[in-house]
Amino acid sequence: MSTVAVLLVVLLCAAAAAAAPFVLRRVRTRRLRTRFGPEYERALRSHGGDVRRTDRELADRLALRRGLRLTGLPEADRERFTTSIRGIQVLFVEDPPRAAAEAERTLQSLLDRVGYPASGRIEALSVDHAGRLAAYRTAREILGRADGAGADTEELRTALLAIRGLTLEILGREYPAPAERPAERPAAPRPAPAETLGTGAPDAERTAPATGASAPAKAFGRRAVNS
Repeated sequence: MSTVAVLLVVLLCAAAAAAAPFVLRRVRTRRLRTRFGPEYERALRSHGGDVRRTDRELADRLALRRGLRLTGLPEADRERFTTSIRGIQVLFVEDPPRAAAEAERTLQSLLDRVGYPASGRIEALSVDHAGRLAAYRTAREILGRADGAGADTEELRTALLAIRGLTLEILGREYPAPAERPAERPAAPRPAPAETLGTGAPDAERTAPATGASAPAKAFGRRAVNS
């Protein structure tokens, strides 16, 4: 290989090495935008358009979420929370501020039960429920004004819908049970003679038991919450 050819190869390798970090950052940014949706744009605005700081913050949220051990609810608890959040629409007719506040208390109780931390709760929620976070943030702001009678009935209805939607979405999500320390396995028995072995299908071909599905979220009619 001539000296010129070697020099060209070296230059191309150096250019590729220099461009690699930029390409990797672009790929990570694209993945974070896809994962967080509107939450990415919100974080980007809060950082004044700084993409690196935005990516770092959202990467920290992913790390926080990966460190949580969220647990699913027994069917009885799932039904109890579902009945509670849906029954609040009746209370809204009589007392909109109280109904919205009660919906928020129900949501927070559910988050405690599932295992979301008190510190960094919104950030952890944004990883799995980014599409609901903008409406929920608005609902929290409305509830803050409602304490001082600064929110009207329509705003409270909007807040209640947002809280109810997030609650039902969380109830509809399947969280794995916490991992347990495996028990010591007993010594494997000696294999039976070939002619006495069962003919049942292997484990991989058996159908797994179906888990309980949560009740689907229904539309929150305007008539039911019309003050």
